[in-house]
This record gives sequence, structure tokens and C-alpha cells, in this order.
Amino acid sequence: MHSFDGFGSYPEHMQFSNMFKNIGRIGIEMYLLFQHHTTLDILRNVSNDTDLFTITGTGWHFVKYLGPGVVVVGPDCRSERNPHQVMAGPTYQGLFPKIAMLPPSVQHCLWMVAVPLIYPRLETAEHIVQTVATGKRAVTGAYNVLGKVTSSVAGVVGAKDFVGSGFDSVKRAVGKSGLMGGILSPFGEFSSMDELRDQWTHESKDLERTYLIRTLQGIAHQKSIRMTFLSGAVNVCGAGLVHDPSNPSDHKTMYQLIASSVVNTPPPSYILKMLHSHSKPLYVPSNGHRSSGQVSDTKEDMMEIFQTDVNGQAREYRKLMARRNYVAIVAYDPEAVNPSYGHIPSGASKLSLAADFMVQGDGALGNVVKFGPVIVPSLDQGR
Repeated sequence: MHSFDGFGSYPEHMQFSNMFKNIGRIGIEMYLLFQHHTTLDILRNVSNDTDLFTITGTGWHFVKYLGPGVVVVGPDCRSERNPHQVMAGPTYQGLFPKIAMLPPSVQHCLWMVAVPLIYPRLETAEHIVQTVATGKRAVTGAYNVLGKVTSSVAGVVGAKDFVGSGFDSVKRAVGKSGLMGGILSPFGEFSSMDELRDQWTHESKDLERTYLIRTLQGIAHQKSIRMTFLSGAVNVCGAGLVHDPSNPSDHKTMYQLIASSVVNTPPPSYILKMLHSHSKPLYVPSNGHRSSGQVSDTKEDMMEIFQTDVNGQAREYRKLMARRNYVAIVAYDPEAVNPSYGHIPSGASKLSLAADFMVQGDGALGNVVKFGPVIVPSLDQGR
């Protein structure tokens, strides 16, 4: 469910106001009607969970089969979201057993998680926000409601252009535009902070993110199911993974595929630079611990799949592509030849997933240029 950008990550006095709660209520009704062709009344009178199910009474989730070997899990990452969590604890405790009890034919589990779980950190963006926020506090009342500095005091803050670009760059860095960009909290918090808080990689979601990754690694190990995350909402495409460098094919390896909306305008090149500027190695801590950069058995990386641009020229920034795109995923038996889109192999064979990134090219007709494939192998242990 996506009422509007960042729903659930606004300051609590806004998020829990009557207006926001009503928008959320209507958003859920429209989501169920237009994306699932159902209503709350229908769902509440259904005794099985083959379509949509709720665990806490808030949020609707699904587990769908794409043939016997591939399952798609759609957790509702908006309905229970607040500045401190994406989903409530009981929701995870209801979801995980469903995955742990999938039949042995299932080899791949695709998690449709709106915002990427594995994504470059945005310390640079946080730094810009902090800089601008400090400037704002120094000149009380110098901002109008849109968060733009008034020209009379621009010199004090350090030039109107800098402040404007500070807002803009953070807004674009997290792939958001529109409503969230125009709200300034009366408590002096920048809307950009709320946007960063919407990310899985924000410190406020750190323990929850680790809990999700580590629990799924455990289920993957127990069931020999390869876990993969499929996300969007950041207006770029790319792929990342968490993995154990000493055991690259084991259960700890989980891929992240990122597509972006076909409609939204891609971010400018300096945002790509910002997203590529993080050079510190990232590791997932053990469950219950905060991320510290300390080496662990699970490393986090983005893949360099965009060696060239759509016109064939070499690219400096190879991990993310800021163009409209979609991802085409096919399940295939790597020992068979010529897999085709839409063909679901029999459950008996070992299945890999191949993900092709279909990117809009230059020119009026916007020809499609294919990048990839990113290959997600099956998890062989125990099969």
C-alpha cells in the first residue's frame, strides 16, 4: 500500500493525526480494490489465506506461487510503518512460520519489499541535511513553509542556492518528490530527515533490518530456499547482495533486485555520484546488534552491472542506473538450454533465476537496452 511518498515515516504528530489516519484508511481501501480486486468486507469473511491475509488486523500480506518452485511474498510494508518500525513484531512472527512451512518443491522465495533492503548508505545526504538544519536554527523564522530560505537572510545562511540544492539533493537521493518535499515540521525537523527515515538502511530501522536478514538466512538454511528481495521506489535500478565471501553460494547469500517506476523522473547525475561515494565495507551484524562496520560472516555489496551506458559509452558509476526501467525475471534450469520468458520449468529440476534490467534508451522512441542478467542460483544444500 502506498498512499503517498513516505507514508508512515512522518513525524508522529502528523502521522497519527485524524487527516493522515483517514488518508491511510482510504489508501488501503483503494489499494485492495484496484490492486487486489477485493474489499475489506470480502476479506474479513474469507476463512482461508490463499489470497490476502492479515496477522495483526493491520496490513494485508500475500504468499503466491509462480509454479511449484518459486514463491512471491508480499509483506505490507506501509500499514504498520511508523518512524521506528516498518512492520510490527507480531507480523514477523506470523509471516516467518508461513515461509518455514513452504513445501519442499519451493526453491526460490521472492520478497516484494517496497524500499530496497540492500542499498548504498546516504551519509552524504544526512550531512547535507544536518548542515542545512544547522543553518535554519541559526536564523529562526527565516524559512517559509516550503522550507525555502527567504532571500533577505540568504547571505547569513550561506547563499540561497546552497540551501535549495541541499533540500533538492536529499530529496532526489532517496528517490522522492512531491508531497514529502514540501513539508517543514514546526519542531524544526526537515522533511528530508523523514524521507531518509523511510529507508531500510536508516539507523532507526537498523535492528529490524538485521532481524529480517538474519531470520531469513536461518529459514534459507533450514529449508534450502534462496531468498531474494525485489524493490523499487528509489528511481534507479541496480542489484546488490548480502553474502559470505568465504562461502559465496551458501544460504547467507541473498540478492536485492531494484527496479524503478516507469513514470517518475530519474535523479540527476550528482545524486548517482553521492550514491556511489560510500567506500567503507558494510557488514550485517549478528541478530540483536547494531551495525558498526565490524567484520561479520555477511558482507553487503552492490553489483557493478552497468559497465556501459545505453549508448555504449563506458560509465564511471556502475552500480546504479538513473533511467526509467523495468526488470524481467525468468526461472530456468541452468542445465537445460534456451530458457524463455513465461516458461515455468518442472519442479523437479534445479532452478536459477535470471533478472534482466530493461532500461529506456536515448531518443524520442526510447528504445529498450538490456543489462544483465543477474543470476540468482538455487540453494543446493540438502536437496
